[in-house]
Order: sequence, then C-alpha cells, then structure tokens
Amino acid sequence: MLHHYTSIVLSLIAALAACTALQEKSPDDKPAQKPTPAKVANPMAPFARLVSGDWKLTAPGMMGLMFDTWHWGPGRHSIRAVTNGVGADGAPWRAMRCFFWHPDRRQVCLWGVSTFARGVSEGTIKFEGDTADGVYDLYQTGGRRRMGLRWTFAGPDKYRDVLLEATGPEGLKWMNEWDHIRSKGAAAPRPPAAAEAPKPSEHLKAFKSLLHHAWEAKGDAKGDWVGSAGGTFHIQTTFEWVPHADAIYARTIALTKVGDGNPTHLLDAYFYHHTGTNALRCLALSNLGGVYEGDVTVLKAGSLRLDLKGYEGDRVVSHVVRFDFEKDGTMRHRDWSHKGTERTLVLDVHHKKLEPKKAKPARSGAPNAD
Repeated sequence: MLHHYTSIVLSLIAALAACTALQEKSPDDKPAQKPTPAKVANPMAPFARLVSGDWKLTAPGMMGLMFDTWHWGPGRHSIRAVTNGVGADGAPWRAMRCFFWHPDRRQVCLWGVSTFARGVSEGTIKFEGDTADGVYDLYQTGGRRRMGLRWTFAGPDKYRDVLLEATGPEGLKWMNEWDHIRSKGAAAPRPPAAAEAPKPSEHLKAFKSLLHHAWEAKGDAKGDWVGSAGGTFHIQTTFEWVPHADAIYARTIALTKVGDGNPTHLLDAYFYHHTGTNALRCLALSNLGGVYEGDVTVLKAGSLRLDLKGYEGDRVVSHVVRFDFEKDGTMRHRDWSHKGTERTLVLDVHHKKLEPKKAKPARSGAPNAD
C-alpha cells in the first residue's frame, strides 16, 4: 500500500506542474497572460507586509515561545506561514497556514494544520486597510468549531491578533488575543527541539519515501486545456515533512531557466489527513493562480484514481488521474480531462527518483522566494 500513496503524490504534482509550465508559453513561444482576476484585483498585496523576518508571538502564560515566518507561494498568488515554538506546557508546537486567492470563489481563502488535536482550518479572510477579518471552520479530534480572527496592524512591525469563536446563537465572541512583533536584525532564536517527532504519523507514513530526495519528470502534454497545442516539460519536486502539524509540503520547479536565469517556482502542494472527513486530501496552488483540490481512491486492482477539480481563471476543469506501476521501477501516470461526457488524455509521463547530489535546490526556506 505504501507505494500506491507515494505514486499519488508524484503523479498529482507532475500533472499540475507540467500543465502549469506549458501554460507559460503561447504557441509562438511568447509568455501567455496570467489569469486576469488575480492580477487586476491583486488581493494578495496586503500580505506583503508580513514577509521578511520572524514574528514573535507574545501571550504570557499561554502560548509559550513561538515565532511565525512568512513565505510567498508560486507567482505570489499565495503566502505560507509557518509557526515554530514550544507551548506553555513545554511541548513542541508547529502550525502551517496558507492564504490564497481562489479564482472561482473570488475570495482569499485560508487553510491550515496545527499540532493541537490534529487541527485542520478552512475559511476566508479579507483585508480592509490595516485590519483583516476572517472566519473559518476548525476541525479537531473533538469535532468542528466555528472560529474567527481579527488582525489590527499598528505600524510595520506589530499587529494584534484576536481569536473569536461561535459557541452559541449569539455568533462569534472574543476568546483570546496576543501580539505579533517582528524581530529585527538576526533571525530570532528557536527553542530547543529535543522532542521532535521522529517520523510522520500513521496517516502520512506512505509519504515517507518521498522525503530527502528530488523527483524528476520529463514529458509532454496534449490537449487545448493547457493553453497551447502541447509541449515538453522538465520539472523537479521536493517534499518536506512538517513535524507535529503532520503535513507534507511539496514544491515543484521548472528546470528551464528564463528571465533572471533561476528555475521557475511552479507549484506548491499540501498533503494532509482531514480530521473532519477522515480522508487524505491535497491542496495545490500554481504560479498562474490555479487552485486544485481532490481526494484519492485506491482501486481494487491496485491502481489509483484521483478525482481532481481545478479552478483556472474563469474556468473549472475536472480531471481523472490513473497510476500504474512499471517493471523498471518507474511509475506511469495518465491524466484525463473531463468535459461533459468527453474524456481527453492530456498527460502521459513517468517519474524517477534522483540521488541527492543531482537534485536542484528548491530554495523553499528563502523568505522572499516566489
């Protein structure tokens, strides 16, 4: 069963990243236009104030010692926040949140995972000047909670974070609050990590073999849904386990260098076990503003099926993905797009694992990477 789930991850990322890479070129090899809604509205611009440095959480007696760091996602259509620290009880604490523009909902959505009670957050957030308000569902092992947040910025290096919860018919009420203060100079020190979890949980152990390597795919795609008549791609993907929050963060780059000569950050993907639905889930975000979500099904014959819905600008694309395993140790992935009753093969690719010395650096820790 382990190799089945491993192939899911590789195939999904290759499919999305390959098609994203192809969309960057029009038939005459000139850069294609990015989706209009995200570019014109620039809904992610208010988050730029959070990138750079570490943000220390100050809540004496409750939160312990914690720091947030913020990183741009591909194309700056998303931003990722990672919280590291130790709780008031001395236990390690880790959380990861992602905020992204959803082209179909026309909202900035939030998603997150955290240490406590296997929390999974899903909701929306909106900026108005120096204030941001959000609402979200928090799924934990004890059930679903209806939550809210309110950020109020006081200058460039400080903001107040208010946590709200709806526990009755009166709606959202104050629950707690703390300040975030940006550290200056050298990066803020991290608390000792002696109690780091040694490995992913049972929910994510299938991803273990993906870690500490880069995975390479070369191939071509077909069909007009990729924005051209087809083309070739060469991509690499790296995987990072987020301990305690128990999620997988994957980053895909295109090795064809353009512009400043650096590889292009094509895709971020987040793999996690959804506490509310008890399903293995994926959220993937492309540098063109595409948002992709789906569940995985293991078929009786040993093959795999992924039902994926992609939101790309003004259109919604459904995909059915199938994975088969070859005798030479590679994995074959095929991706069909669906429109009504029509099914079109758009991707057929194999993947191989690279030795560490051959892998290109993903630069996932660069604060301003995009």
